[in-house]
Amino acid sequence: MVKYPAILILLIASVLLCSVSISSAQQTTVEKYIAFRDDDEKPFMPLGALDALKAVNQVHIDENVPVTLAIIPHPREAQEGNQLLQDNQFLTYMRSVAPNPLFEFAQHGYTHTPNRLSVAPSEFSGRSYDDQYNRILKGRADLIEAFGIVPKTFIPPFDKGDNNTVLAASALGFTEYSSYSTSYVQHGYINGMRIDGGIEIENGNDTTFTKSIQRAENISEQFLNDAQSDDLLVVTYHYWEFQDANGAVDHNRIQQLTNFVEFLKSRGTVFTRLDRAYTSASNTSPPATASLAVIIQPASTIYLLVGSVSVVLLGIYVNARRQRQTSRRTK
Repeated sequence: MVKYPAILILLIASVLLCSVSISSAQQTTVEKYIAFRDDDEKPFMPLGALDALKAVNQVHIDENVPVTLAIIPHPREAQEGNQLLQDNQFLTYMRSVAPNPLFEFAQHGYTHTPNRLSVAPSEFSGRSYDDQYNRILKGRADLIEAFGIVPKTFIPPFDKGDNNTVLAASALGFTEYSSYSTSYVQHGYINGMRIDGGIEIENGNDTTFTKSIQRAENISEQFLNDAQSDDLLVVTYHYWEFQDANGAVDHNRIQQLTNFVEFLKSRGTVFTRLDRAYTSASNTSPPATASLAVIIQPASTIYLLVGSVSVVLLGIYVNARRQRQTSRRTK
């Protein structure tokens, strides 16, 4: 005869198993991304700068790694009209890469000219909300007219803005606000717009540049391995950092950028544009130490399994009780 206490114990155990299983199923790690950001694309570039931009972008094409291009719409303060349409070489090239999902076109202020209202260099800090709103609106309209793309990422020039900058960008429909810091930081949201920090590859002589690449590698690896860090690290550089003293493409620096990208790919890094519209995973399997997403057993499957066991045990319990009651009546 089946003992009631044993059945009850099995029922309780199945309930506890369900709780533990569901709790385990909910323990996931955050998938991490690295986003590249290339600043200061603009019309009327100095001699050789467009060639440097093309060479840097070719690294991203060859490696299948997305990048966010921070475009300055109106670099000549006193010149009228949509300046993005006034430089045919720049316009033709940018339109040629615009359909490629690897490239996000972001807005990098309006003129990128420091104003006198800010102590630190900034186009926007210290200006009124209306002034900032209108400057961002003009740049946004120029980008839409020139490329047929509505920018979703706003990047304040010199990586400096104030509360009015954030509020104006949010009001104009931007979903991402990028401004680097000395290290990766936890992101936040203001009016539904995500605020991200990051790191920068520094310009300077060859030694400074190489050390900056090494520092970026170290911080990136720490970011990928730190379970408590954020889900996105932004790595910023400027295409003009890849020119030599004569303005020609510096192929040694281009190779260092390539090596850095391949270093990240060897760590199983998943890359993204800042607007999250496109991501591309490397072909290398992520190492066990990388804090990337893991596949878990769906909670619904666990519910079904444990629930089925519980139903069987409950059936045994009820049947045993009926048998005992029948046995008593026949005595």
